[in-house]
Amino acid sequence: MKAITLFKGLFLLVGMLCVGTFAFAGDGDKIIGTWMVPEKDAKVEIYKCGDKYCGKISWLEKENNDDGTARKDINNEDESLRDRTILGLNIMEGFEYNADDKEWVNGTIYNSRDGKTYSGYLMIQEDGTIYMKGYIFGMRWLGKSNIWTRVD
Repeated sequence: MKAITLFKGLFLLVGMLCVGTFAFAGDGDKIIGTWMVPEKDAKVEIYKCGDKYCGKISWLEKENNDDGTARKDINNEDESLRDRTILGLNIMEGFEYNADDKEWVNGTIYNSRDGKTYSGYLMIQEDGTIYMKGYIFGMRWLGKSNIWTRVD
């Protein structure tokens, strides 16, 4: 009888651990979707890339230059990358969900407006927007932040 009770308790404990693990993984997926940048001229699609989160430019208010050619990554510090098309450009890589702090951390954010890549973190605020911060030299306080709004 004790063995059955012990088995039930062990089974219940394993079940609770599995549910807890899946709940944390699900919280990380809350960031998946399409987000409008503050200037309202671009949308970023955040998606799962393996066990991390990435983002790419999925819409531009102005896809083409005045001459009809596709907008390129002309500000990139690496001259060999300046011919990349902005639409579809992967600008976020390697974000991991930190369940304790409810943040996505350890990723990088590329800013095509200045051609630079920054360390970054993101968090979903109470109003459902994303607070996004890009920073340099590993110092979270040394950088620029902005707010993205969900559009899907």
